[in-house]
Amino acid sequence: MNSFPRLRSAAIALTLVCAPRAAIAQTNDDKGGVTVRQVSVSTGYAAVQLPPITLGGYLPIDILNADLITSAAGEIEWRRVTPHTTYGAALFGGYTGRTRYSRLNAPNADLTFGVSHVPGTRWRLGAGVANTITSSDQLAAQPTRPRQLVDGAASFDDLAGTVALARSPSPDLAQAALFVPITQSLAGADAYGTTLMASNVRADVIYLNSLRLATHFRGAYTAVQQLSTNNDAASALSFPDSKTARAGVGVTYDRSERTQVTADVDWSQTAGASEDKALLVTLGYGWMGRKWFTAVTAGAALHPFRTSAAGGTSETTSRTPTLIATAAVGYKFSTQTLLVEYSRAPHDEYGNGGRNTATGFQGSVQSFVGAWVWSVPGSRWTVRSDFTMVQRPGNFSYINAWFATAGLGRQIGTNVRLSGELLFDRHGSRGFEGFHLTREGVRLNLVWTPSRRRVVSSDSEQ
Repeated sequence: MNSFPRLRSAAIALTLVCAPRAAIAQTNDDKGGVTVRQVSVSTGYAAVQLPPITLGGYLPIDILNADLITSAAGEIEWRRVTPHTTYGAALFGGYTGRTRYSRLNAPNADLTFGVSHVPGTRWRLGAGVANTITSSDQLAAQPTRPRQLVDGAASFDDLAGTVALARSPSPDLAQAALFVPITQSLAGADAYGTTLMASNVRADVIYLNSLRLATHFRGAYTAVQQLSTNNDAASALSFPDSKTARAGVGVTYDRSERTQVTADVDWSQTAGASEDKALLVTLGYGWMGRKWFTAVTAGAALHPFRTSAAGGTSETTSRTPTLIATAAVGYKFSTQTLLVEYSRAPHDEYGNGGRNTATGFQGSVQSFVGAWVWSVPGSRWTVRSDFTMVQRPGNFSYINAWFATAGLGRQIGTNVRLSGELLFDRHGSRGFEGFHLTREGVRLNLVWTPSRRRVVSSDSEQ
């Protein structure tokens, strides 16, 4: 089950998820400053059921996940707000320790910076950079995209505006909405014992043609490289440097306060363990009601480019268009919030699905991801669950993964939250049914979110 595309996707996933941290939503009277966002401690144990056979006599590297793993992390942010420009930076640091495989103990760090500028009544400019140093243990606990959106939304209108209408007032949610669904399982499954560094830069421009019509320009570049690996040569994976570039333009038209039509053209190129160049053309429609909202996009991916096939020879990729589509449905009423999403694409945002440089295999990526939260207004208790199904190319034709969590949380006082989670993960290949893995685990999380008191105010900086 060890595949280079999955290893590369792990680092890029964390960079893309962390990159928007510098863009923090603020209230009208918020002038910025330095604050502590949160401090957390998490501990959990997982058991791994190995496949009935092994390849080459080696155990899968996933066996390293059978351990008691404890992590501690903290994050601080800095923000400066002026009438036309908002600057934001965030520094995240943590350390993960193991009981059994202590040689895999590792720190991780994430530094991001973002700026948004409004030069006039019609233009909106934004840019951001991020650099991440991380290991497999930090990658394995990344939440799915729907869970990020549900947890981060302050209201139903915020969630619906992000997913269906692209009007969210929260920069964090707006950035998270750009990403294709990912799975915790595949994000870190093949990176055990590997320390990676991922760097990302992005820029976006919005021009407001009118009150209803807006044009969006965007671009992003990500580079990932391996810094170190464990001392077990049988388990270690060689990691080639990988790069991903994206650029696109889109138009949104608000037919009414509750409906929106979109058209997008995007170009993407990946290099490293997987290679691909594609031009994506999509049309979309979004709608929100009092309790429901939905968004649908459909289009085609074209590959009118030449890529390097296995062995270094030049080969023309198929010119047959590939059908791509996404569909999302959300529900919010009283105590419950639900968001589910389906996606089909020629490759995900990390390049998985593109031509594998070692095997020459490529194929489409499909995912079904969802999140559900139950919380009674005024109650300190919360019940939540999220689930993922992903199918994408791997060593043996397609790799199929199922991942699910169920958790119970309680607010302790004003700033402390305690939660417990049960995890289930199974991934394998239909092309080689004897090779599949199952992981079951339990995790306990304690998070302290201090009141947003400025350590250094913006006024004192001037």
